[in-house]
Amino acid sequence: MTSNTAGGPTRRERMRAETIAEIKASARRQLQERGPSGISLRAIAREVGVTPAALYRYFDSLDALLVAICCDLYDELIASTAAAMDAYPADAHLERMKSWIWSFRSWAVSNRREFELMLSYPEGGSAMAIDGRRLGEAVEDVDPVTLKSLEHSQMCGRELAKFYRRVEAGEVESANPVEIPPLSEALQAELMEKCAAFIVGEPLPLSWIFTFTSGWVRVFGLVVMEAFGSLPVQENIDEFYKTQIVSVMREFGIGE
Repeated sequence: MTSNTAGGPTRRERMRAETIAEIKASARRQLQERGPSGISLRAIAREVGVTPAALYRYFDSLDALLVAICCDLYDELIASTAAAMDAYPADAHLERMKSWIWSFRSWAVSNRREFELMLSYPEGGSAMAIDGRRLGEAVEDVDPVTLKSLEHSQMCGRELAKFYRRVEAGEVESANPVEIPPLSEALQAELMEKCAAFIVGEPLPLSWIFTFTSGWVRVFGLVVMEAFGSLPVQENIDEFYKTQIVSVMREFGIGE
């Protein structure tokens, strides 16, 4: 009998959840040992103790399993980032944004294999590959990993938006005027329609969107370079990062 009159999960549902957890745990062990390309459904089935065909009762394909793992990884990254940001008051925008950057860097470097999978996940290719205008119109059509990546990015972007609104309300002053170079109409449109939706999460003036997008690309590039051993600074990385964070914050007009 599998029914549960108390309204909780049935025995069959619990067993299914436990098997899914075992499958994911096995896949993550393979990820750690061999990297994303070394994950094998046959090896997972052998470790879990089921036939390879039985795995398809839980995941339609290897890609479906990798997408599920990517979502779990983003949940872990988001949780650790939120904890770091929430160590500061809601109006401490500088410290909260710095915490986002520092937490992102720390997680990626400490979880290189996982970060590699998140950068090369199978379903969407790149979070930047879909039309930002479509995001608000048909979220159900956006793949789950992209949605998770947007949730993570917007933790920092919305912090900047809060700071902007306080500047506009006269509650705080921007440390530096936000200035940008001349931009073509095409680039302006892409920034406002795509980048604002993706990495900020809400509309802001063009100068703020451009500046935040530039800073986000810079931070992401630094994190990827360090995670994969390509950063030219090797012996004083922490100090280098701190100077980069301060520089980015000044560009945002949130100087120390």
